[in-house]
Amino acid sequence: MSKFIERDMQSVGVRTGKAGRSALLGGVSALAISGAALFVSTGAMAEEASDRVAPISVTATRTPMEAFAVPGMVTVKGADEIAEEMPSNLGDLFDDIPGVTAVGGPRRTGEEPTIRGFSGADIIVTLDGARQNFVSGHHGRVFIDPAFLGELEVVRGSSSALYGSGGTGGVIALRTLSADDLLRDGQTRGLQTGLSFRSGNDEFAQRLLAYTKPIVGADIFAGLVLRQSGDVRLGNGTELEAEDDIISGLVKGTFDLGDNTALRLSWQRFSDDAREPGNGQVAGGALNDKNIDSETFTLGFTSKPAGQNLVDFSGVVYSSTNTVDETPLTGTDTGVLLKRDLDTVGLEMTNTSRFMLSDDVALAVTGGFEVARDSAVGARGTGVRGGVVTGDQDFFGAFVQTAFTWFTPFGLEDGEFSVTPGVRFDTFDSANMAGTETSDSQVSPKITARFAPAPWTFVYGSYGDAFRAPRLDELFSQGTHFPVFGPGGLAGFNTFIPNTTLEAQSTTTWEAGLGFEFEDVLSVGDIFQAKGGYYSTQGENFLSLEVDQRADVTNPQFFPAPFLVPGFTCLAFVSIAVDPAGCGGTTQAVNIADAELSGFELETSYDSDRFRLSLSAQTMETKNMATGQPIGIEQADQITADIRVKLPEVNSFVGWQSTFADDFSEGADTSQYRDSYQIHEVYARWRPVEGPLGGFAFGVTAENLFDAEYQRVSSFTLEEGRSVLVDVTYTLNW
Repeated sequence: MSKFIERDMQSVGVRTGKAGRSALLGGVSALAISGAALFVSTGAMAEEASDRVAPISVTATRTPMEAFAVPGMVTVKGADEIAEEMPSNLGDLFDDIPGVTAVGGPRRTGEEPTIRGFSGADIIVTLDGARQNFVSGHHGRVFIDPAFLGELEVVRGSSSALYGSGGTGGVIALRTLSADDLLRDGQTRGLQTGLSFRSGNDEFAQRLLAYTKPIVGADIFAGLVLRQSGDVRLGNGTELEAEDDIISGLVKGTFDLGDNTALRLSWQRFSDDAREPGNGQVAGGALNDKNIDSETFTLGFTSKPAGQNLVDFSGVVYSSTNTVDETPLTGTDTGVLLKRDLDTVGLEMTNTSRFMLSDDVALAVTGGFEVARDSAVGARGTGVRGGVVTGDQDFFGAFVQTAFTWFTPFGLEDGEFSVTPGVRFDTFDSANMAGTETSDSQVSPKITARFAPAPWTFVYGSYGDAFRAPRLDELFSQGTHFPVFGPGGLAGFNTFIPNTTLEAQSTTTWEAGLGFEFEDVLSVGDIFQAKGGYYSTQGENFLSLEVDQRADVTNPQFFPAPFLVPGFTCLAFVSIAVDPAGCGGTTQAVNIADAELSGFELETSYDSDRFRLSLSAQTMETKNMATGQPIGIEQADQITADIRVKLPEVNSFVGWQSTFADDFSEGADTSQYRDSYQIHEVYARWRPVEGPLGGFAFGVTAENLFDAEYQRVSSFTLEEGRSVLVDVTYTLNW
C-alpha cells in the first residue's frame, strides 16, 4: 500500500491497523463505487470478534470515516443490526440512541422523530440521498418500511454547513437494501421470506425479498412487504383506535460502468389505508379514513477513476411524492376530502479532491451544490384547508469543506490532529397560490477539530451555525384550525393567521467530547469503546406555533380541551353568555427571539465473542430565554442499558434491555409534566446453519415486559403496553 493511500485513508478517519486494514480498504473502494456506507453488525451471530469491521459514516463529513472517530455524536446501524431489532416502524430503531427518540404516541402516523429537542423541519431526513421534506402536524414525517433498510445513520447537531435548511437538529440518513447486504462471498442470488406478529397492535407482516448479482458489477434487489394492524393496547389496559393496511415495495439496481464508476437507480413506494382520528397523536376524536402514499425515485452516479485523487464524484437526482388524503367519517366535514400533498424534486452534486501537502499533512477538499423544489397542495373539498397551504418553495445551496490532517503531530508517532472548516451559502424563495412571495438567504459556517495523541483516545470540539427556513404552512396559513364547542353547541373557531414576516430560525452550537477505545481488554479480539459529548446551542428567531384560545370562565364545566392542541394554554377569556361566538381564537407561527438548548450524550459498549454490553445516556435542557419555559420537544434525562449473551455454539443470542427515564417537571405547563418510568425488554434470536432448519432464523422479543404505564414528554397519549414480537425468516442464497 502506498504511503499516500494509507494516509489518505487515515485522513478520513479509516484506521489501517491490524487485520482490519485490508477489509477497510476494500470497504472504502466500495464506497467510492456505490456511494453507500460500509457496515458490519456488531451482533452478527456467526461473526468472530477478530473479524469485526467498524461501522462507517458517510453523512457526518460527506467522506467515509469510522463512525466512532467522527468529531461529533454519530450512530450507524447496518442491515444485520436493523433486522435483529425486528422493527415495525422507524421509531423502534431510536430506542438506544441518546438524544434521539420518536414522540407522538404509539400510532404509526403520529410518529415524529426528534433530535436534541428539535423535530419536524428542524431535522433533515434523506432516503438513498433524496430529501424527505414532508412535515405535518399530526400525519407522520417519513414513510419507509424498516424491512427495506440497509443502513440507518443519525448525525446529531449542527449540519447546515453541509446540508442547508433543516440542519439545526441533525440528519437522519436512510439507505435501502441491496443484494450486497444479503449475499455472502461466492453467492450471486437469493430469496428471503418472512412472517412476523406483534401482539401490542395485532400486527401481522409478510415480506418477500429477491436479489441477485447476475454478472460482475451488477446488483439488483426487489422486495414486497405487507402489514396489517389494529387497535393499540396501552400500558393502562385501554386501547387506541387504529387500523393500518400497508403495502410497501422497493426495486433497486446498482451497475458498475467500469473504472470505479457506477450508476444506481431506486424506486420505493409506501401505501397505507388507515382508520384513526384526524389527529393521529391524540387519544380520541372523530375517526377519519386516511390514505397515505409515499413514493421516491432516485438516480445516483458515482465516479472515482483509478490512479488519481482529484475526482471522487457523487451526484443524485430525485423525486419524492408524499400524499395524505383523509375523509372524516363524522362531523361537519363528513365525506369531505381533506388533502395534504408535497412533491419534492432535487439535484445534488459533490466532489472530493485529495492532496498531500507534505509527508505529514494531508488535505481533502469537498465541494458541491444542491437545488430542490417543494410543491405543496392543500384543500378541503374544493376550498381552502386550514393550515395547509398550496404553494412552492425553491432552495439553492453551495458549500465547500476542507479537511487538514497532520500526522505525527508534536512528535507523537501514533498521533493525529485534524481541522475541518466548512461553509455553505443558501437561498430560499417561497410563494403561495395567491402570488405572495418571500425570500431570504443564509450563510452557515462550521469548524471541527480532533486531536488523537494515541490510537486509543481522542478529544474533539466543534463550532457550527445552522438554520431552518420557514415552511409554507408557517408563512401563509389561513382557514380554520379547529372548532370549539360549548354546552349550547358550536361556540367559535380557532383560525390560522399568516405571518409573512417570519425570519429564518438560526442557531449557534458549541460541542466538545472525548472518546476511548481499547482492544484485547479481557480476551483476544474484544473491544471497548466509550464516547461522550456536551453541546450548547444558542438560538435566534426560533419558529414556534402560538395558539391563543379563549374560553368561558363563567361556566366551569365549559372548557374546549378536547378541541385544543394539547400542551397549549388559553391566554384570554370571554363569557359565552355575553358572546355566543366568544370562544374563538387564533393560531400563528411566530419567532421566539432567544432560546438555549444544551445536553450531554454518552455511548459505551464492550463486545467480545461471548458478551456484548452497551450503555447510552442523555441529559437535555431547553429554555425560552424570555420566559424561562421549555422550548421545542425537550425529553427527560434517561439511561438505556443492554446486555447480550452470545451462544455461537448454537448460532444464537439472548439479551435484556432496560431504559430508565427521570421525571420531568420543567416549565409552567403542567400538562407536560411526566412521572419517571422504566421499561424492560427481553429478546432471543436463533439462526440454525445446518440440518432441516438450515436457512431459517427465529426471533422473539417481549417489549415493555412489565406492562409499564408511561408517557413521553410532548406525546399526548400513553405508550404501548406489553407486546410480544415473533419473527420467522427463511433465506435461500446460492
